[in-house]
Amino acid sequence: MNDLILPLYKNGFLSPEANFFFAIVLGFAFGFVLERTGFTRSQYIADTFYFKNLAVPKIMGVTIITTTTWFILFAWMGWIDLSALFTPATYVWPYVVGGLLFGFGMVMAGYCPGTAVAGLGTGKSDALLFLLGLFGGMFLYFLLYPMIAGFASSGNLGVLKLQDLFGGNEYTSYILTVALETGIILFLMLLQKLTNKGEK
Repeated sequence: MNDLILPLYKNGFLSPEANFFFAIVLGFAFGFVLERTGFTRSQYIADTFYFKNLAVPKIMGVTIITTTTWFILFAWMGWIDLSALFTPATYVWPYVVGGLLFGFGMVMAGYCPGTAVAGLGTGKSDALLFLLGLFGGMFLYFLLYPMIAGFASSGNLGVLKLQDLFGGNEYTSYILTVALETGIILFLMLLQKLTNKGEK
């Protein structure tokens, strides 16, 4: 049992077939929860951008805090190898432009990829249109990539973590993550209060 270190697939305790099976099961469970909580309705995400309903960022923030808390506890107990977790490189300018385009698409459609797939599973036609646009955009990016390859790799800071910016270790990253997520949620709640006050 002492050799059972997470992530199980990365450390060879799960076969590719078993890993795929659990991914399918967890994916269906995730979609079920999204549907039951109403997150497959486009109005849910669209209202976020108008500060009418902050359920989405609140749940996302709480989920990030909860997940990182379990990660840090499991690492402290020796149950997970944090160095085995994949961390992508940071490309500043593509991330900024991509984030703006992604956000613009979300506020127009009211979906993100995950909620759209779950919405499609319940027969929502607007979710289908969103996914068609998503795949169309991906195909267009594939066609244009030779012309924008330089920009797509610009601002490469490598694998950058919060602890690298401020010094310290993974516990530093954890504390900063909790502080940032809490601050973002409180800031959005303040904006919601000011917006609702202005509408009265």
